[in-house]
Amino acid sequence: MRAPTPPCQRQLSNGMPKRRFVTLRTFFSGAVNDNRVRNSNWHRRGAIIVLSAGLMIVMMSMLAFSIDAGYMFTMKTELQRAIDSAALAAAGSLVDGEEVAGQRLVEYLIRNPVGSNGFTLEEDELDEQISQFMQQHADDLEVTVGHWDAEAIDPETGLLGRIVPAESIPSTVGVKMQYTNLPLFFAPIIGRNTFSVKSQSIAMYQPRDIVLVLDLSASMNDDSELRQMDALGQSAIEANIREIWEQLGAKNYGNMRFRPDWVTIPGRELAANVTWRSSAVDVVATSNMQMVKLYFSNGGRQKFSTNASSGTWKGTGSYRGKRILKTKIKIDGQWETFDFYDNRHIRRGLALEGVPYPSDGSWDDYIEYARSHSNSMPWYDKDVDAAGYRCKFGALTLINFWNRNKPAKDETPDLWKTSQQPIQAVKDAVRVFLDYLAEVNTTEGENVLDRVGVAIYNSAHGDGDQELDLTYDFDAVNNLVLQRQAGHYHQMTNIGAGLHEATQHLNDFARPGAFKMIVLMTDGNANWYQGHWSNKAAREYVLDEADEAAQKHYPILTISLGASADSELMQNVADITEGVHFNIPGGQTVQEYSQDLMEVFQTIAAHRPLKLVR
Repeated sequence: MRAPTPPCQRQLSNGMPKRRFVTLRTFFSGAVNDNRVRNSNWHRRGAIIVLSAGLMIVMMSMLAFSIDAGYMFTMKTELQRAIDSAALAAAGSLVDGEEVAGQRLVEYLIRNPVGSNGFTLEEDELDEQISQFMQQHADDLEVTVGHWDAEAIDPETGLLGRIVPAESIPSTVGVKMQYTNLPLFFAPIIGRNTFSVKSQSIAMYQPRDIVLVLDLSASMNDDSELRQMDALGQSAIEANIREIWEQLGAKNYGNMRFRPDWVTIPGRELAANVTWRSSAVDVVATSNMQMVKLYFSNGGRQKFSTNASSGTWKGTGSYRGKRILKTKIKIDGQWETFDFYDNRHIRRGLALEGVPYPSDGSWDDYIEYARSHSNSMPWYDKDVDAAGYRCKFGALTLINFWNRNKPAKDETPDLWKTSQQPIQAVKDAVRVFLDYLAEVNTTEGENVLDRVGVAIYNSAHGDGDQELDLTYDFDAVNNLVLQRQAGHYHQMTNIGAGLHEATQHLNDFARPGAFKMIVLMTDGNANWYQGHWSNKAAREYVLDEADEAAQKHYPILTISLGASADSELMQNVADITEGVHFNIPGGQTVQEYSQDLMEVFQTIAAHRPLKLVR
């Protein structure tokens, strides 16, 4: 029999048994292996500490780089903001001269400091601070002025568009600025202590498309009429009418002079002259008279016996102060009648027979106008009476008659050549406006020029009309305005129609990149709508057209002239469109509000929208 297998013996894989002996060496060998594992873990922990320390250095370096990079980006942004604002401020001041523009440029660089390079701005020390800034940054700042040519290639950048020299007032400012030696926070660790930033900006006037909406209603000559005596004074009105008379050639029609006077009618049958003075007659004859009869406006009559060759006769008793319609003179048994309400007699006295009448109608219209004493009579004008000229005849009241009753170009065609007010003040202001635009306008490249068009109200049909399309030709604008007169086509005031024409013209013909605006002027109240007199409907039409302009973002700058103007409506129009309202109040002399109006137009002309082109 085979002996039993000891318990300590186990079967090997090949069937051979293997003994397992537990010895001291085996025991210590296991202990050594455990220590090796422990030593290995200890070495790993040391490696992680080293790795972590290295990673912390990398992370701190990245953090330092991020902080410095962020700071550099912030300085770049601050510099761009500073030169953008400086370029815009300088461009907006170019109309006042390059020196002023330069001061504004540096002022805005001071107001927008980059990093620690700013000044504490003190308004009373601004000039000194500008000088200090220029000394400190003389080599860092480069400024170029001229005109912007959008079609030219910039040789430095290769980009389309550059500043070209300007012979007139420049319209564009280019600014290049750099700040050097700006400190870094952490970069010194890697050997870099400072950095530099530089940038550029170009600002220019934005070209404008402007439509002038001009009031050609008949009221645009009101200040050249006797009706404004209370507001402007009779002497001022008469001085203006004399100016108009002189501008028309200082013509003496017949034997009329400028200042109205009584008419003297020569006899046809008798050698006598009769001067009619409304309630009295002066008679001068070559021989003695026997009788003078007076016929009065109340139907009565008086007769006076005389034996004189001259004298003055008027009503007495109940006829005292009564207007005399006609008189009869008896000399050597022969009678002659002088009828002061027979226009043939007045024309004879004024020597107007055969003299062409220079307006629509006839000399009879003017004679009745000067003679009328009641609103039941043709052409009655209470202001003629108030001025002391009723039943007197002269160029002063003749021109007053034309201004009031025959203002249109088809009625009195030469009135546009004269200084009718306030339309002459408007003409003067438009001329100043255009001259100012031309002075500050750009000249290189039509795409950067201002353009001006003219819309008017009312047209011959009582609506608006675009009299002149948007144009670069300011002389054409000025000539058109110059050749218009009050009531040129129509006597009423359809403001809404003028606004409609202006808005539609900008819609159809304004340049996409231009700043679009409307300048609206009136001296009266909207009163005409769709062929009828209606203050309410005409006023609502104006507000509707203002809404249309506002939807298109066309600001309307409104100008109301005189005490009769609807300044409230004009203010509403300006508010609706985010425009500005200028009021030229009434009660001023012609010279005063002509100056006011020119100042308004200068303000509008100087309002130059600005834009950054680079």
